[in-house]
Amino acid sequence: MATILVAEDEAKMRKILALSLMEEGHEILEAKDAEEAAHVIRTTSISLVISDLRMPGGGGMSVLKAVQEVNHYIPVIILTAYGTIENAVEALKNGAADYLLKPCDLDEIKLAVHKALQVQQLELENIYLRNEISDLFGDVEIVGRSESIQNVLDMVKRIAQGDGVVMIRGESGTGKELVARAIHQQSPRAGKAFVTVKCAGSPADLLELELFGRVRNLRGASSAPAAGKFELAHGGTLFLDEVGELPPRIQGKILKTIEEGSIEPVGGDRPKKVDVRLIASTRMDMEEKVSQETFRSELYYRMNVLPLILPPLRERREDIPLLVDHFLRRKSPGGKPAIAFSDEDLDAMMRYHWPGNVRELENVVERAVVLGATGVNVLLPAAHIPETDGGGMNFEEKELLSLSYKEAKHLVLEKFEKTYFTHLLQKTRGNVSRAARIAQVHRKNLHVKISELDIDPHQYSQNGGDRS
Repeated sequence: MATILVAEDEAKMRKILALSLMEEGHEILEAKDAEEAAHVIRTTSISLVISDLRMPGGGGMSVLKAVQEVNHYIPVIILTAYGTIENAVEALKNGAADYLLKPCDLDEIKLAVHKALQVQQLELENIYLRNEISDLFGDVEIVGRSESIQNVLDMVKRIAQGDGVVMIRGESGTGKELVARAIHQQSPRAGKAFVTVKCAGSPADLLELELFGRVRNLRGASSAPAAGKFELAHGGTLFLDEVGELPPRIQGKILKTIEEGSIEPVGGDRPKKVDVRLIASTRMDMEEKVSQETFRSELYYRMNVLPLILPPLRERREDIPLLVDHFLRRKSPGGKPAIAFSDEDLDAMMRYHWPGNVRELENVVERAVVLGATGVNVLLPAAHIPETDGGGMNFEEKELLSLSYKEAKHLVLEKFEKTYFTHLLQKTRGNVSRAARIAQVHRKNLHVKISELDIDPHQYSQNGGDRS
């Protein structure tokens, strides 16, 4: 579906063309002469122009010139009843996408429009890919055998088959863009573009231009093509990285795009239809941002259709050896590692808390390849080097290191809670209501908790009675 301008001085022919193209699902604008056509081109977002060669006010060549001044990626198809080789050559040399003779077969015009729009989309995608080639991942490979990452891979397969908006949540460095690319590559849109927009750090005006494009040259804007990322991603996927950073004004425009399936380029007064699947990512607490009214609730609920949560690396430590091997092969010349990590080094890496997650691990492996060293005392930040032998820990604390993160956390928390609430009940002589007020928890919740911890408040009461 595209917005097409039909510039034709003969009203009957103009109407025939308009009705024929509307049957194909296109939106049609009309102009009765070259001057009116030039005005539409300069003030409206259009995808393609069909123009008669001879019209009042300059004809098809004037229309071609107006297109070149605004955006030379808008294809122009020239129609004429006065066909000569010279006219055809001149039109094509000046940028026309095609040259057709009247009386025109409507199927021929539809085919010419289809081909011109296909070429336009390929050109726009090629521009994007050339600019972003350094960031391409190639084949997407998500590494890991842990239960948590297998659950993520299962969700990716399911989500990929739909077309709803995806919200990927996770700490910085957990691989949100990698997962977004995996969803795209396993989806029916895999043959189209995957376009990334970094929402953080860009001024609202520049981000608006990047997302929605512009109709005409604006003061301070470059002479680059006016298509925005939404248009570049037409038929494919648009990935909004760190969507929680979107300025309020842009949030409103994206919400409208989701609801109406169209964009409004900067400087234009007519919407342009787009077919894009949105995937967003965030490391932020979006519910908190909504409650603080820094992120629009309507947009949040529109984007949180298919939520996907990525686990931090510290919760999937069993994947670290696999990731180390994967990054060693990727970072080594020819995929043949010249170094290997010892079991002691891997054990130390398994105990490290990895605040930067998988990205930090990748950087550490790359550092090892460059330096030719594998010792954690060289590779990890000095302030965070883990103790390799449990030195300085008592026996009970050392035993925790042999457990999974969740198991160790549960044991430590249970021990703390039992000590805390036992002390509190001793202090209040078994009075649960008073203990609940001191702990700032609801009395019923405290009753449940001390029951779970097998604590009997009666034994701390002076008279042994119920002090609840």
